[in-house]
Amino acid sequence: MAAAPGVLTMPASEAPASALEAVLARVRALCRRRLLWLERLESEAASEPAGNRLHRALCDADAPEAERAFLAKNAKAEELARLAERYQSWILEQTSNRLRRLAEALGLERPEIDLLQVCLASSVDPALAEVYGALSGLAGRAAPTEPLAARLCGYGRGALWSPAGALARWQVLEADEPAPGESAALRVDPYVLSYLQGGSELDPELLTCCSSRRASEQPLEGWPVDEMAGRIAAAVARGVPSRVQLVGPPLSGRRSLAAVLSATLESPLVIVDTARVDPALWDKVRTRVHRQALLHGCSVAWMGSDARRGLDAEPGLLPLEMTILESTDDLAPAIGWHEERFQMPRLSSAQRRALWLLFIPSARVWPEEQLRSLAERFAATVGEIAHVAAQGTDRYEEVRRLARELSRGKLGELATLVDCPFSRDDLHLPADLRKLLDEFLFEARERVRFWERPEARRLFPRGVGLIGLMAGPPGTGKTMAAQVIAAELGLDLFRIDLASTVNKYIGETAKNLRRVFARAAEMNAVLLFDEADALFSKRTDVRDSHDRYANADTNYLLQLVEDYPGVALLATNKRQNLDEAFVRRVRYVLYFPRPEPPQRLAIWRQLVSELAGAEAAARLEEDLHKLAYAEALTGAQIKNAVLAAVFLAQQAGRAPAIEDVHRGLERELSNQGRSLSIDRSGGGA
Repeated sequence: MAAAPGVLTMPASEAPASALEAVLARVRALCRRRLLWLERLESEAASEPAGNRLHRALCDADAPEAERAFLAKNAKAEELARLAERYQSWILEQTSNRLRRLAEALGLERPEIDLLQVCLASSVDPALAEVYGALSGLAGRAAPTEPLAARLCGYGRGALWSPAGALARWQVLEADEPAPGESAALRVDPYVLSYLQGGSELDPELLTCCSSRRASEQPLEGWPVDEMAGRIAAAVARGVPSRVQLVGPPLSGRRSLAAVLSATLESPLVIVDTARVDPALWDKVRTRVHRQALLHGCSVAWMGSDARRGLDAEPGLLPLEMTILESTDDLAPAIGWHEERFQMPRLSSAQRRALWLLFIPSARVWPEEQLRSLAERFAATVGEIAHVAAQGTDRYEEVRRLARELSRGKLGELATLVDCPFSRDDLHLPADLRKLLDEFLFEARERVRFWERPEARRLFPRGVGLIGLMAGPPGTGKTMAAQVIAAELGLDLFRIDLASTVNKYIGETAKNLRRVFARAAEMNAVLLFDEADALFSKRTDVRDSHDRYANADTNYLLQLVEDYPGVALLATNKRQNLDEAFVRRVRYVLYFPRPEPPQRLAIWRQLVSELAGAEAAARLEEDLHKLAYAEALTGAQIKNAVLAAVFLAQQAGRAPAIEDVHRGLERELSNQGRSLSIDRSGGGA
């Protein structure tokens, strides 16, 4: 915005202290110029009879053409016009003043700049309100109006304000609802006024959903900041706007990476949490965010599932916008952008160990085994580690508890946390199954360090997770074994019911599965998928679209299971229905048979001893031995029978007897249409 040709520049000694002072001086000069004309009209009207004055009003004595002709011949008016133009030229020549920057950034036309200046002047100097009222012929109106600005700046009765113009689009001016027959009073938006006065704060209208972010830490290993910044800078130099997607779980460092990237590009950062945007105010918020970015040269990062709404504006409005997404969010490619996508890397156990020591320096005195356990057992992100450290504790037990609570919250309603009160002593399994379970547990403990070895990852780029298929009849200990595995590993156990995950609506199952595995990958826990046959059953012949999508869901789940980096257990009562292609991909297949008599006897003894006492167990030993060898029961059936017997004995007010056990067992078997194969006296049937 260069000065108009032929206009003399202002000597440095006469230069105003700021752009706002120049605006004020210019508008005052324009007001005095207008006042010369109004005084002329008033003097002419005072010397005429009342009838003539009415005639002059009807003849439009205050016509713009008449005013222009008078001022062109008035030496004082010409002097004021030159003064006003000199101030305007100074404003437009100063590259550092914020008024010029605002006009260029928001694309204001010359008439809009003039209107803005008239409104600004009364905001800077409230004494002008009385002047504006007098110049408008409305002594009671103190606010600037469009007609007043048009007359002051030489536009006659021309329009300076349009609902489709830049002033309205960028919410620079606010217009009151006018009274009938009057013009709307105009005010400068408070944030715009603050900006022009030198303020650098965030727009108060955005405080509920936005925050400014500056880089406060060095980039972590694996963050390609310099490479990304170089490509973005090259795109900007070509005039191509950039859009960067930062993908990862909450607290994985996405906002920190966005801040570091912005700082590398020498740009402040504004982060918008779209979850906190009032749906009714989206257009207003988006406009004000972009306005903030344009005025301060900011980058913008839209965070949350509605991040794409922030990008609905025209490409190229800002040189750099970012989206902070979770792994399950999709953002379609867009034409006209240079695009970057970065998946936040999972921290290695060594990186987590270093971060725990960085954020909690006193952890250096912990035993190495505790520090290693914390780093290996909890897949904490950098943000989660910082959050735990911010709680102010340096006790290992408390830090571990806080880390575990953060991990538990990641699956939300997608899974159910299962209590794990059992130990290996509660499992009564065949020797070969117990041995296989021990091997599974050993690998589960050692797997984290093993898969961090480069040679192991090279040979097995996928399939670093540990998957176990547990098959067998109901009640044979599959769920208890999963609880024992989680307890032995010191991890939480989450149950996911695959039957409820399968959606009757075509294509929805894959979305549900993706959400489950994406969230689960962010935590170090044991996952138990109940009713695995609901999705891992044999492929069906394709007869309709539902069959086709069912097979596609099975294929998709196979891929998700192979890519899953954690420990997962899949339980089924229907091994024969499972897809063989899936079974071949599982390294651990644990079959839980119905217990044999020796195992049944051990279960009877343990349950009676724990629920009724050791004395009752010793007294009933012979009867329990007969039951164990006579009745083919599962562990769950024995457990329910003993529980019923204990309550029956309490109801009778005595110690448990074999009659109570028989009665409890009869009730359990009757649920399945069976009866005792021995009589009440203990003899054969």
